[in-house]
Amino acid sequence: MKKLIAAALFASVVVVASPAFAITFSLIQDLDTGNCAAVVTSPNGWPGMKAVSETTYASQDEADKALDSVKACKSFVR
Repeated sequence: MKKLIAAALFASVVVVASPAFAITFSLIQDLDTGNCAAVVTSPNGWPGMKAVSETTYASQDEADKALDSVKACKSFVR
């Protein structure tokens, strides 16, 4: 019985914590070339790059679509 309770608690922690580990995508711009791309979000930033949007996206496709509306970008890298 104790093993069953422990397993149920572990499973509930994994389910609740899973969204925190989900991959998200951000829109960035290369400071030298002005090119933009949708990349995996990094908590440490990207050397030589800057974020062009505060929004993060759940999928690469969603981020690519949002990239079309960023006026600060000269061109896109996909």
